Amino acid sequence: MSTSGTYNFSMDIDEVIQEAMEMIGGEQTLGHEPKSARRSINLLLQDWQNRGILLWTAGTTVVSVSTSVTAYALTSSTIDITEAVLNRDNTDLQLERISMEEYLKIPRKGQKGRPTQYAIRRDRANPTLHLWPVPENTTDTLKLEQIKYTEDVNKSAVQIADVSRRFLPCLTAGLSYFMSMKRPGVDGSRIQFLKLEYEERLARAMHEDRERASAYFLPRLNKV
Repeated sequence: MSTSGTYNFSMDIDEVIQEAMEMIGGEQTLGHEPKSARRSINLLLQDWQNRGILLWTAGTTVVSVSTSVTAYALTSSTIDITEAVLNRDNTDLQLERISMEEYLKIPRKGQKGRPTQYAIRRDRANPTLHLWPVPENTTDTLKLEQIKYTEDVNKSAVQIADVSRRFLPCLTAGLSYFMSMKRPGVDGSRIQFLKLEYEERLARAMHEDRERASAYFLPRLNKV
């Protein structure tokens, strides 16, 4: 016997909902539950983003700078900027992030020079990046490491969730827990079991999703 030789396992939204309902058990799915389940998936994904665990939504975007422009509107899919560098002559120069309070206290916001600092105003619609000093040329570019929202789950046919494959187990478990709290007649002990199952699966996925880097330990040198 041979293995499949494929590595493309995924689940569409209908399959995620079906798996979650099977975990709850009991009666067949009610007519309104698919709509309610899609809403719960969106709330579940938002909860993950509030926990700051969606490492796969991170990505780099490049922004061209302009002289005399202090603020740059980011896309509505942007949650936050975690790192920013100024690229000048193919050299990346690290920018320091400051708070909006610190930025507002800068007396000469129109001062031109090589940007060294930035602040993010996280507005409801679009976040805005503020640079200081104001760019002195148009040849520099900004490289931004951004965290983005996951895409919405809606009624589109054969739609998959915007999650990494390793998060599918906790997505189904989380949905089963959310839906069990809304479905009448589900025993309290079953709800508690589904909650614990969800938290365990989420913890495993979060551990696997962590960023890996080599660790280097420097010896402590005692002064004589």
